[in-house]
Amino acid sequence: MTRVGVTCGGEWWGNEVFREVERVGFDSIFTGEHIVFHRPILESVSVVAALAGITERVDIGMAAIMLPLRQPTILAKELASIDVISRGRLVVTGGVGGDYPKEFEACGVPMARRGRRTTEMVEIMRRYWSGELFSYHGEIFDFTDVSMDPPPPSPGGPRIWLAGRSDASIRRSVLLGDGYMPYMFTPEQCREAWLRLRAASEQLGQPLRPGFAMSALIYVSLQDDEKYARRLAIEDLAWRYNQPFDRIVEKYCVYGNLDRVLTGIKSYVDAGVNYPVLQLVRERGAIAETVARYGEEIVPAVHDFAAVTVDD
Repeated sequence: MTRVGVTCGGEWWGNEVFREVERVGFDSIFTGEHIVFHRPILESVSVVAALAGITERVDIGMAAIMLPLRQPTILAKELASIDVISRGRLVVTGGVGGDYPKEFEACGVPMARRGRRTTEMVEIMRRYWSGELFSYHGEIFDFTDVSMDPPPPSPGGPRIWLAGRSDASIRRSVLLGDGYMPYMFTPEQCREAWLRLRAASEQLGQPLRPGFAMSALIYVSLQDDEKYARRLAIEDLAWRYNQPFDRIVEKYCVYGNLDRVLTGIKSYVDAGVNYPVLQLVRERGAIAETVARYGEEIVPAVHDFAAVTVDD
């Protein structure tokens, strides 16, 4: 079965809507984040902590949290606590950031070496989550004889998916990740990324972890009127990214009626994506109705999509 999640994109939809997301069959709820940005957006740890308290079944997580802006000990404690509260349902998608440099300046973190900082963050958090005493002497962080209690209930700690486009991001996903989640990728780019992951796995002599998730964050605009669906997509993406999308919306959003949207999502599954996460483009204020429709028409269909093994 292909699993399917949804992201609120850093917005708070309200307790009842999030419970409805769970009730209609989505497998997970994610949130994005920025710390300093051109539009309103919430911080991800806070949102996921709240989701842990109001949901019972779905996975919850960040897609993505900007790891370089954090301090690893504090973040490891926060995430372990959320994993305890949620009874092991946390998924952490980590990114290196950098598309909005002002955030790094505002947080007092240099953009240089943010990839190395991300790698060390993941390594350190996994050591903390082991529950054992350890020392870590990296290029960025240095600790001696530290440990953390209680450990998270998930064996080895919460699942960590990693994001990014670079070769370094692919290698980091193979060496340290339980999954990989790009965003703003076409199906063809997802297929290429899957092949790159497999090639890196062979080159590094590191098998992908059991149950490795090949995810993708996909913008979806479902409307019976195709022109209206396209217009909503252009408006939504322009608002999110502060740039025009009228000439490139076809590349970055699946839009149209039910048949067209399902065909678009299936193209990602056929490219090797086994866990699509949907960003729901809709009219402002229509989130409850949108969730209900996706639960009735999209979620069961995606669950029925057969997983695909991508060959060279």
